[in-house]
Amino acid sequence: MLSAYVEVSPVKFAKMQGNGNDFIILDNREEKLSQGKIQTIAIKLCRRRLSIGADGLIVLDAPTNSHSSFSMQLLNRDGSESPFSGNAARCAARFAYEKKFAGKQMTFDTKGGVIKAQVEPPLVTLELGKLDTSKIVLDKTFNYMDESLPINYMHLGWPQSSPHCVVFLEKNDWRPMESLAPFARAIQKNKELFPDGVNVNFLKILDHYAIEVYTYERGVDEFTLSCGSGSVAAAIAAWINGWCDSPVEVYNPGGTNTIIVEPTCNENLLAVKLRGKTALVAEGTVFPEAL
Repeated sequence: MLSAYVEVSPVKFAKMQGNGNDFIILDNREEKLSQGKIQTIAIKLCRRRLSIGADGLIVLDAPTNSHSSFSMQLLNRDGSESPFSGNAARCAARFAYEKKFAGKQMTFDTKGGVIKAQVEPPLVTLELGKLDTSKIVLDKTFNYMDESLPINYMHLGWPQSSPHCVVFLEKNDWRPMESLAPFARAIQKNKELFPDGVNVNFLKILDHYAIEVYTYERGVDEFTLSCGSGSVAAAIAAWINGWCDSPVEVYNPGGTNTIIVEPTCNENLLAVKLRGKTALVAEGTVFPEAL
């Protein structure tokens, strides 16, 4: 009976997490799985309890630029593709370093652009390039049910970068994270503001160098323990509004990301770096029954 439904060969994998944002990693440089097969594998493997379980699937492949060590593709657990994730990119860089196909300092390709990374295990620092603050929308409000909260929203300045909405909460707002989910889903479903969906980041200012952030992620459809690009978006929103200075410690439920913001000679452009921990969790083979 087993042979009746086993149609796929076993797949080698690694499991990593960046501050609780967990990913399955497939090294496709030799496997050469098709895009359709990768999407199917992402949906199957990311199922919690039924398979390995993860927030997303990272696929590493040959570089598309001559100066890069590899290319990275990220699929959410619903099979949709995400152009960039700060936590996923840090995990990819750490994996490449540990597997010795990239050095401590590396450049790699993502759908959101070329990223530079420096690996100092367990920490990885990403240079995210220049963020154009002129495109950030400030001083808006969003109404849901009987509540109105201030929001900012932005793309993070990289080609095809994921959209982010930052929702401001009072420091003494102690409601549980899960109770904010309906508000986040209402924002995501607003096609007039966010036709492609959006990552929703709830932000509390703790002090001038520290903020707390909960992120409800597009493509995951729930709160994750950490979101690297969400940490960046929240830190930039706090920085632009004059509520914090760089470096900003961003406390997520799964750990802390550090965002370094540096002005440039162009008043609209900010140089941004993201630093945070990564962890190697497991390595092995997925049996066909999990696929």
